[in-house]
Amino acid sequence: MKQLAATALCQSTPVKLFALCAIFSMASTANAEINLALYAGQSMVDNGDLNLTQGNTNMNFHDVSWEDNSFEEPIFYGARIGYWFKDAPNWGVSVDFSHLKNYLQYSETVNVNGVRNGVAVGGNQPISNTIQDFNMSHGLNALTFNGEYRWFPAGQRDQSLLGRMQLYSGLGAGFVIPHVEASINGVNTYEYQWGAGPAVNGMMGINYDIYSFISGFAEYKLTYADVQAELNGGGSINTETVNHQIIFGLAAHFDL
Repeated sequence: MKQLAATALCQSTPVKLFALCAIFSMASTANAEINLALYAGQSMVDNGDLNLTQGNTNMNFHDVSWEDNSFEEPIFYGARIGYWFKDAPNWGVSVDFSHLKNYLQYSETVNVNGVRNGVAVGGNQPISNTIQDFNMSHGLNALTFNGEYRWFPAGQRDQSLLGRMQLYSGLGAGFVIPHVEASINGVNTYEYQWGAGPAVNGMMGINYDIYSFISGFAEYKLTYADVQAELNGGGSINTETVNHQIIFGLAAHFDL
């Protein structure tokens, strides 16, 4: 039955895949602290290179710009489920789903080289001469598995002012599930693509217990993704993106 449930979820949306991985990752744990978190905030995307292959076209676009539009629908958000070890409460693991968004600024002029429709090209050209649209507005969708460490400034977690605070950091790796939206030479692509490339991330933040089992947190997270988006009719867009995220969220923690 578990295998059937896993198959059904893996064929559905990225959020359901996050739930599947979280459930199976935590299923074997007991007598531990479980942490459930939701967050949103501001994501910023570094410039980078982009490669397009399609038919007789193989072009490199250098130092392209991206917009994040973090607060436009669908907004940038994320969810995380974590497990802190009972016998080593400073150490934990988590599964994180992050709905990042990247919009290529295709109206810009950048340096290009390669071949377009069998003809050599070079120099500065508008991206829109070749790519009429490319974005991942329904998500770059990074799913990562993380190791985390936390500090207790008061030496322990209690109800004192300092005892409510925990500082934490983490590192993780996983993969991306972009929703590819592209229009190139009259060919349109509009679909989720599972496991379209690896992702790694690092995070550091502060968690503060607000009341009972509810806490708020603020965090800086850096996510690197190597995306290879397949195009309908053949070809691909490959780009490496670096997303900086300032996030704020709420978490609930339970002792099991």
